[in-house]
Amino acid sequence: MSNVATANDDTELYEAEEKQHFRFDIQGLRALAVILVILGHAKTPHFTGGYIGVDVFFVISGFVITGLLLRQAQGSVLRNLGKFYSRRIRRIMPAATLVMIGTALAAYQWLGPFSAVPILADLHWASLFSANFHLIHVGQDYFSQGLPPSLLTHYWSLAVEEQFYFVFPLILFVLGAIVGLRRHRVALSAILVAIVAASAIWSVMETNANPISAYFSPLTRFWELGFGALLASLPSSLQIKNKIVVAVGGWIALAVIIAAAMTLPDTSGVAPGWKMWLAVAPTGFLLFSGGTTSLGAPSGWFSLQPLKYIGDISYSLYLFHFAWLNVPLQYAQLKYGITTELSGTARVLQVLGALACAVASYHLFENPIRRSKWLDRHPQLTALLGAALIGLTWLTAYLLGKYWTI
Repeated sequence: MSNVATANDDTELYEAEEKQHFRFDIQGLRALAVILVILGHAKTPHFTGGYIGVDVFFVISGFVITGLLLRQAQGSVLRNLGKFYSRRIRRIMPAATLVMIGTALAAYQWLGPFSAVPILADLHWASLFSANFHLIHVGQDYFSQGLPPSLLTHYWSLAVEEQFYFVFPLILFVLGAIVGLRRHRVALSAILVAIVAASAIWSVMETNANPISAYFSPLTRFWELGFGALLASLPSSLQIKNKIVVAVGGWIALAVIIAAAMTLPDTSGVAPGWKMWLAVAPTGFLLFSGGTTSLGAPSGWFSLQPLKYIGDISYSLYLFHFAWLNVPLQYAQLKYGITTELSGTARVLQVLGALACAVASYHLFENPIRRSKWLDRHPQLTALLGAALIGLTWLTAYLLGKYWTI
């Protein structure tokens, strides 16, 4: 009974503290990131570099999660890890599983079993947050002009993020236990500087030598998450206080991100090399200097609806958009032999379809699980939930491969 009470108390304290530190402008920045990704994947004219939205996401994630971890750094390492991974399972896995299974069913229904067979292997890898390793193994270019991309290709970024969080919280909590809270941020910052430097240098080398591996490898991407984490670990006393510098610098940073999205070519030989600093550095500035509600700075506009709401559902929208953009296109290619992109009107309707699914998923599926008081009272069942979702994905792949035939 006391364990249940402790779990409930921890949850209430966590929710109260996170509300206190919640920044609406970060939600707006998430909205910008997902919009850029969708513009890029929809082949919108003048947005060939929309893929940098993923890099923006990585920096945001490193910044937000590290702030969260540092605020709970006291106490048992194992207990802190348990709380962190429990929240990650409830936040990430339900929506990811829903979209994976839904995409597989849509592929079999609209593209037919013959064309949809490759998605079965993709389901296995994606469910284990290893889609990036699978894509490296099969040597599939993210923007291949040959065979259609896997309908779960975009799960590579989710895999990279979770691989980072598989090791980083352990480093953070163990370091805190060793050096103590007073020196924790200094020691963590030193480690993150080393991680960012090594990973960034490796990304430049690999982008030139092996671009496919470089694009999907966690070793060439950790610097982006690590950069956000580094900013979160710096003392708040270093934050820029001059309102003019914050406003002017913020608008310049936003302009650089949008200009990069509009001018960078496709990913071949570009990402995640040094040019990704055009997304990473401005995002870092907006995060480190943001928080103001003044409309004289970008963070003030990012705090407004509807950008804030798009940011709220950005994870769901990111998951849904890829199938909505690619299943109809692949269907048109198979059935009618269409070799060009679909019309602008069709693309708008597809994005609206993804948006509707994201809204429904966020309110009716994800939030009830994430905020479940029942799971709060039975925290040990969260791990079982995660295992069950993986098992459900594998069962779906087995049943589709065995019983859905031509």
